[in-house]
Amino acid sequence: MGLLAALAGLGLAGSLGASPATAGITGVCPDGSMFIVNRKADIPCANAKQVDPHDMPPIRPAYLPRPHAWQVFQNQQDPNNPYNLVDRAREVREAALPSTGPQGPGTTTVPEPKPQRASLPPVSAPQAAPTAHPPSLPADELRDLALFIELSQNRLPAHFDPGSDGTLRVDLAHSRAFQALLQEHLGATSLGPVVVFAVRASGPASFHANFTFVQGHVAFHPDPNDSMELGVLAGTLGELGNRGRVVGYAVLPVNVELDKPLDVYWNDRRISAALQP
Repeated sequence: MGLLAALAGLGLAGSLGASPATAGITGVCPDGSMFIVNRKADIPCANAKQVDPHDMPPIRPAYLPRPHAWQVFQNQQDPNNPYNLVDRAREVREAALPSTGPQGPGTTTVPEPKPQRASLPPVSAPQAAPTAHPPSLPADELRDLALFIELSQNRLPAHFDPGSDGTLRVDLAHSRAFQALLQEHLGATSLGPVVVFAVRASGPASFHANFTFVQGHVAFHPDPNDSMELGVLAGTLGELGNRGRVVGYAVLPVNVELDKPLDVYWNDRRISAALQP
């Protein structure tokens, strides 16, 4: 099904009478609807974003397993992307060519001696490093951390408001004290910025830490199974009962600057905030 047919079936296009051969402008309106028109005067909304047809976002991004911006970034970085394989194949071919230095008349090429195989002592198998676990905080420190995250919203707001059902709120903040504690606990000499989050449910709801952090060309999706990237300090991921709570943290790449705008995606929702003044 072509793009025009899909848009027409969803009622998202303006000027649906235009055919793909004649429609020259595609884009997205602030309310999320998409359009295909012939003239700028036919754009059905103000402050529309004109987008090349090949760059149009998915019609229903909420059904994607990961945010669309994260998927685009991953595709660009994939070493098996044919676009990237072109340069890689060229490098391999050039590396396989023999070196041809200038040789004059009577020059004799002397083959290099074969290296002697040295006898090496037996090497023992590397020992797997013990798996690090999130720090265990006393109840009063957990309560103080959750209160800190909540109060931080008055100074540096960074939160996902409850959705249409109004049951789940997610707040984010940066705590220098907790970052120092986590660095000591994990034994990490160099740790990226740490974002702490608190989740509050006013009714039965489900929460999974499906976060993606984007700043400039950096897009980071922390692994919930790796405590060096994401950890839960209180509560559990998954189904939350009435008035359920979760407190946790995410360790970002070292080149992320929290005093600059940071795009945070959670499922199909997005906020932009700076977590340091």
